[in-house]
This record gives sequence, C-alpha cells and structure tokens, in this order.
Amino acid sequence: MNLLSKLAPFAVRATPRAVWFVGLWTAFTFAFELLSLLPSLAWLGVGLWLMLGLGACLAGVLLWEYVRLLQMAWRMSGVQVERTVNSNLPVYETSKVTLELYVQNELMGLVAGYRFGLMDYYPDNAKAFRLPVQVDGNAFGQESVSEGGQAGVMATYELYARERGAGVFGGIDWLMSTPLGLLQKYHHTPSEQVDGVAMVRVLANFRALVQGNLLAVSKNTTVGGIIKRKRRGQGQDFHQIRQYTEGDSIRHVDWRATSRHQKLMSREYQDETDQEIMFLLDAGTHMRHTRFSDGVSLDDHQTSESSELAEIRKTSHLDMALNAMLLLAEVANKQADSVGFMSFGAVVDKIAPAKKGQNVISYLLNQSFDLQASTKAPDYMAIAKKALSTQKRRSLIIIITNLRTDNTDELMGAINLLTAKHRVILVNLYEEDLKHHVHDFADRQSIDLGDALTYHSVRAYLDGQRQLNIRLGDETGAMVVSSTPTELPQKLVDSYWAVRRVGAV
Repeated sequence: MNLLSKLAPFAVRATPRAVWFVGLWTAFTFAFELLSLLPSLAWLGVGLWLMLGLGACLAGVLLWEYVRLLQMAWRMSGVQVERTVNSNLPVYETSKVTLELYVQNELMGLVAGYRFGLMDYYPDNAKAFRLPVQVDGNAFGQESVSEGGQAGVMATYELYARERGAGVFGGIDWLMSTPLGLLQKYHHTPSEQVDGVAMVRVLANFRALVQGNLLAVSKNTTVGGIIKRKRRGQGQDFHQIRQYTEGDSIRHVDWRATSRHQKLMSREYQDETDQEIMFLLDAGTHMRHTRFSDGVSLDDHQTSESSELAEIRKTSHLDMALNAMLLLAEVANKQADSVGFMSFGAVVDKIAPAKKGQNVISYLLNQSFDLQASTKAPDYMAIAKKALSTQKRRSLIIIITNLRTDNTDELMGAINLLTAKHRVILVNLYEEDLKHHVHDFADRQSIDLGDALTYHSVRAYLDGQRQLNIRLGDETGAMVVSSTPTELPQKLVDSYWAVRRVGAV
C-alpha cells in the first residue's frame, strides 16, 4: 500500500481514443504476422515491419504526452482557483456558481492545448447541474478575467438548493486531458486552497413566498393593512379627539373638550400596536412528513406525478410552517407587531425572541435556516410552560403542529395553560395527499374494492380530525385552524386579521 501511494503521482489513464489506436495497431500487427506465415503471402512481412515502426512512433507519442502530462500535474500548484456564489441561497431555487481559474503568465504555453474537466465538491443539501465543467486551456488569457501577472478563465455551473441548512463546499477535482486526447490524469485541489466562498446557508425562499401569497393577502385588506374600526373596552390605544358624529358611543364623549370647544367632542381609538406574536413550531416526527404515508421527507418521486404535486411533496410540513410564519411576519410588521418563534421536538430546538422592524424577515430567516425536524414526539406541555416563562405580556400564541389522537389530552392541557394569559391560535395540519385522494376518487372511471376501502378510511380519518378540531376549540377557547400545508400561509394570515379586528389579543 505504501508503494502504491508513492507511485500515485505518476499514474495516468488512457482515454478511449488511445485505447482505440492501440487496439487498431495491435489488430493490424497480428493480422500481418499471421498472414505473412502463409507462403503465398510472405511479402506481407514488410507490412509487419511497417506496423512495428508505427508502433514505435505511437509509443513515442504516448511517452511525450505522458511526460508533458506529469509536468502539467506538477505545475498545478501554480493554478489559483476562486469560487464565487451567493452565501445565502433560497431553498428550491437554482443559483449560479462561478469558478475563476488563474495561471501565471509563464504557464500559458504549458496549459495551451490541454482540456480540463472540473468537478466541484458541492454541499450535500444541494444538487448540481452542468458538472463537470469543461475548460479549454487555450481560453486562458482570451477571456475577460485577468489580474496582474496572471491570465484566467471563468467556468460556471448551477446549484439547486433542496434543503434548508448550512452547506459546505469541499475541494475541486481536475481531469486533465493532453492536447492529442490520448492520456488523462487526476489532480485534487483541497478546499483550503480554494479561495472565495467555502460555506453557504440555504434559507427559506421568502421571495417566492411573497410573490405567491402577498398579493392575495393584500386583496383582503385595506391597502395591504388592517381595516380600522372603532372598538370598545380595554386594550385599545387612544388616537385623537374629534367632533362627535352620529353613531358614536356616548361613553366616548370627552366632556372637557366639549366644554372647551362648545360642541360635542368624541375620543377616537385605534388598534393596538406593538403586540407580540410568538410561534410555537412543532418540529417533531410528524412535521417531517410530505405525505401521510411518509416517515420522512422524500427527494425523489414518480415521474407520473404532476410537477405541482411533486413540488408539494418535496416540501415538508416544517418548511411550509416556516414559510407561513415569514409571510405573517411581513404582514404583522406593517401593523407594528413583533414576531418570534420557539421550536419543540427539533434536532436542536431554537428560541427567537419577538422582534419587529425592517430587518425582521432577515432576523427570522437567520434564526430558522438550520432548524431541522427530528424523529422525536412533540412535548406540548413542556413548550407551553417555556412559553409562559418567556412571554411576560399578553401575546398571540400560534401553535403549528400535525396532531395525532394519541396526544390530544396533553395538547388540550397545554392550550388551557396558555389561554389563561394569552390568545391562542392552534393550526392542525393534515397531509396534502389525503385531500387529493378524496378529490381524485370522484373522477375515477373504475373503482375496485381496495380503492373504496382506502377512500372510506381517508374520509373517516379526516372526519375524525374535523371533530377533534371542534372539540379542541370548544374546550380550550383557542381558535383552531385546519389546513393543508399549501393552504397554511393564507389561512394563517386570515386568522391573524380575525384576531386583530375583534381586539382579542
């Protein structure tokens, strides 16, 4: 093994072109040798000597290629590599990665004619397209990339981020091909010798989320905001004193202002601002689901599925919950409300205190980008006690989970604990494929016994979930929302408006 490692720097491999040439020469050589053994074809022995001469020329060419290839490999330390890519990548989108290659001017003559295949070690939570990239040695110095004493060329490929979290780039593998394309040799540039970006963060795709949902949200509001309305009771902010108009409550008449202005004046109130919204995000085993039958999220799906459904199934419930949280944070921030979250059941749980302002989305993205669902069961009572200890003022608590009947009593106790001080919205997610199965059943031309039994089982499960949601709402006083992951952003924002408009926070 020690001997092999010492010989590794001298190892090369023949290309299919070289194998073809050698094979063709071998076939003709044997053919001439065998045929020249026949008395009538003895004159073909001249051809045999000719083939031996050609073989010597071919061996010389291969030796020359081999020496030049070793020289190129030994001078690879003079090639500088710089990787350029955005350090924050949106999940489920393709981003461009650029590799800039620089060589010293004195190496220009050496690299000319060579071809290089580059394989970048991209992060595990991404998928690459157009790799390996091909670079022509003649292109060095002919393109726009150049620095003092160096000439360079750019190579690009596409990176599709398929999962949130941190992604680490490794080194770069080179496959160098000689000018005649007869020999190839591998070379590895370790990660510490690659300049530029070495690690990226894959964040929730907020831009696509807003484009798909915020316009619909704004249509349900007044100029993208909450509809102002006069309210009564405590928990409201005084806005102004104005002249009394018909329909105003007599309790809102300001008698001092009336005496001063010699006409009826009324106090006007506006919606409270600076309310806190705290999400309790279930990141346990059921939030890993993309389908009811899945234990974990899937990356590959049958080609017969529609692209829309395939994309839904690639996105876990936790991903969709984070998307909905970001959308609501954008809407709530315009109402001067602050948003934060606490996770439970995750691989590593996180607490992000509620914040507001123009950087709230960046804040939530940075806090949640590496939040990963685990295989643990959610502990509703523990997160309720933690929320009570951190949320000192009355807040809107939004619990997003995928509930099963075996932990209903625990959740009910947790909600009762929270509703004693806070306003609670419970979002109970159910799987997208259950909804599609019920809808698709009516469109089928033929139905067998198995299909019928599956349909009735799904309907029974969904009906049981519906009754459970009604029971939870009735016995805890929480607002309970049943939703599929794709419906969640819109339904969650609608629930937020409903709570705000009645002043229930």
